[in-house]
Amino acid sequence: MINRLCIHFLLLNILLSFNINQATDQNWLELSKAISPKKADLIKNYIRSNGDIKNIYVLLEINEIDILDIKTLRNIINIQDTKTSSDLIKRSSYKLENWLASSENQEGLSGNWLNQYFNPMDVNNMNYDDLNSLPNLSPIDVKAVLLQQKLGDINGTFQLKNSPGISYYGYKNLLDFVRFNPSSNKVNFRYTSLLKNAPLTSTPDDDASLVEFYNANMPQILSKWTISNNDVSSSFLYNKNVGEIFDNSTKKFYISLDKQKLFNFTLDHLVLGNYIASFGQGVIFESSDFFSPRKTGYGFSKRLTGINPDQTRSSQYTLKGIGVQISNPLLRLSLFGSKDKRDAIINEDGSFTSLIVMQPRLSWGLGQDGVTTVFNKLTDSLEEITWGGNIRLSPLSGTNIGFTFYESLYNRVLNPQIRETIVGGPDPDYSGDTYYLTYLTNSADPEIQAMYSSESESPLWEDAKSSRRALGFDFSSVIKNLVVQGEYGVLAKELSFKSLELAPKAAVLSTFFQFDNFNLLALYRNYDLEYDNPYQRSFSNYQRYKTSILEDSYWLEDPVYAFLYTANPQPQSEEGIYLSSRYQFHRNITGTLQSDHWTRKADEAKYYRTVLSMQWRPVFKYRIYARQKWQARGSYDIFHPSPYYSRETRIRVRMMLSNYNEVEFLYALGYTTFSPRPRLTDGPNGEDMVVGDIGSPDKTIGVSLKYNVNDRFKIRTGSLYIKGFTWYFGDNDFRIFDSNFGAFHHWLSFYGLINKSMSFNFKVSFTSDHPTTNITEAQTETGSWINNPWVSNKQFDYKIQVDYAF
Repeated sequence: MINRLCIHFLLLNILLSFNINQATDQNWLELSKAISPKKADLIKNYIRSNGDIKNIYVLLEINEIDILDIKTLRNIINIQDTKTSSDLIKRSSYKLENWLASSENQEGLSGNWLNQYFNPMDVNNMNYDDLNSLPNLSPIDVKAVLLQQKLGDINGTFQLKNSPGISYYGYKNLLDFVRFNPSSNKVNFRYTSLLKNAPLTSTPDDDASLVEFYNANMPQILSKWTISNNDVSSSFLYNKNVGEIFDNSTKKFYISLDKQKLFNFTLDHLVLGNYIASFGQGVIFESSDFFSPRKTGYGFSKRLTGINPDQTRSSQYTLKGIGVQISNPLLRLSLFGSKDKRDAIINEDGSFTSLIVMQPRLSWGLGQDGVTTVFNKLTDSLEEITWGGNIRLSPLSGTNIGFTFYESLYNRVLNPQIRETIVGGPDPDYSGDTYYLTYLTNSADPEIQAMYSSESESPLWEDAKSSRRALGFDFSSVIKNLVVQGEYGVLAKELSFKSLELAPKAAVLSTFFQFDNFNLLALYRNYDLEYDNPYQRSFSNYQRYKTSILEDSYWLEDPVYAFLYTANPQPQSEEGIYLSSRYQFHRNITGTLQSDHWTRKADEAKYYRTVLSMQWRPVFKYRIYARQKWQARGSYDIFHPSPYYSRETRIRVRMMLSNYNEVEFLYALGYTTFSPRPRLTDGPNGEDMVVGDIGSPDKTIGVSLKYNVNDRFKIRTGSLYIKGFTWYFGDNDFRIFDSNFGAFHHWLSFYGLINKSMSFNFKVSFTSDHPTTNITEAQTETGSWINNPWVSNKQFDYKIQVDYAF
């Protein structure tokens, strides 16, 4: 009798309970009464972020949920896997939106994250590279998972969470990309189409973009599809940058054989077509067109190491041919060979001065009406064969030792001719030829003078007329809560011991400590001035040729040559130490510190940059973010030939509203003090300025709103008032602004899920400067002269993106 009552009671509970994975608003209201509104919101947010739960005990991962809550929940909810619901939850995830809208310098990583997000890998079959490429997984977390694999199959979150040494932060980020059983070998298809005319900006620097090349009437067009299963993947990409003609667009295709067992090895990738390659800390080789400041390899600043298919928009440093990588727990071997065309600056005698990344790609610079000072077509003007490889040994879990070598062969002589080809300008009385290597405020010109040159032949290619090669080694090791990593590279014209000893060198060494509430990174780098390696992408604050004459387009034969600096992915020659730390003082307070002190090799200028950030959560639905930056150059002395001192304060207040809506307020204040520049500013009586400051306050006030109409449709909007220079993220798009007299920037975006496979994002932006009159007189297009003309700049841009995946 008692047994029957228990059975009837259990059946009644099942009938009255609801499926937590498909809970309605009424269900959440009932749950709020049973536990608390706060805890119900936490559970709802957890499921929205992580997808359907399969076991009630995974809710214990939420800090505020304890075993007593679980006991209460067991009588209220039941758990049923709902694939459709899970897919929609994933499609509406904020993480997915961020990766779909990633910037160019993170695009390869984001593509890899998207692949694993939609088709998670069995965690038991993931190797070091698979794990280490994921966001916010440190090598300590990676080693922990590898050790857990050796203990036996990881059958669920319990074993994964208890991997020896894994951090809670790393564990939480790993859950998005893994499963605990072999995945079905289904076909996955993903398609992205993008149309936008916003200016391309890849670095947070006010002089890292040139308005001369921006043409809103020629928008960017991107189309990309990828099809894959567990064994084979293929992709095609078409991209035309803003302001670029269709003839200069980029087209890529690859087919890749993936994750195949081969005797005692795994064939990680065999790629035919376009692929990317990256090894170590990026000192010797990493193929990418985009510069990423302070790229440490931790957090979101990751590298996709080894050989991987190319899903990026890179158009210059692309590899096209064959790339292969095999591995087992003790050894990884990567080999690649590529033959592709390059954009280069060709001299009058047929040699070339340098490779050049252009955004947009312009065949003849800014020459108008057929008149140009460019000697030869810039686009696809050089052929390059690049071959090389990396061998990495792993004697212990978490310990790697690698050796990397590459050689590039060119079908033209590499002979930098700076005065003959690059510098000059339209004004013969104010020519860059005169000021190159002589002007104090262009003190980094020796870095241009240190450009690599070569004239050589090769038995590998009869058309080779010059070459460049680099080699070196890298290592990493995890010792409990400590990671030690480093890489050393040499740019060698000859492979003899004497030549290697005298060759330009570059090195990076870092240590990383990790605890649950605290981490600390210390990184040292030292790059010789002559280490002109176009495939170097290691840690740096600035791009190569910053503070050189290449910043001043009016002193160049054609403004397109300014891309040698503004779009250069190479790091500047620096020596310095960088410290970064995150500490959770309290459950509601987290602080981060970044401090960098370095010396620029070109002119021995001293720099420091310190950023202190704090996140405070006074109550659950409120967040206050404060960020303070101090940065200076020179001998920390205003009378230094080329100093500056910059301060920036940013405060954001975010309020979490009902239905996961958010409103955020921004206030930013900055001030930069420069040395006097006589060519730009005269003294009060017309004489040259000798002492004094030139600077003005930068102020920004903004507000943004995120409104979820329902689970499938979201509206976001924001407005900014800017006076001076500022940087800003609006709906995942990075923008920089610089307005002397004040400007307003408004944006509005719509994000929607058409069905479980298709999403769209539509965004419009409008920027208008305050009308000013600082010109005494000007001539109109019809030839009429007017006095004190009002000047007002207005810019309208848009973005339309459609993503399809099944």
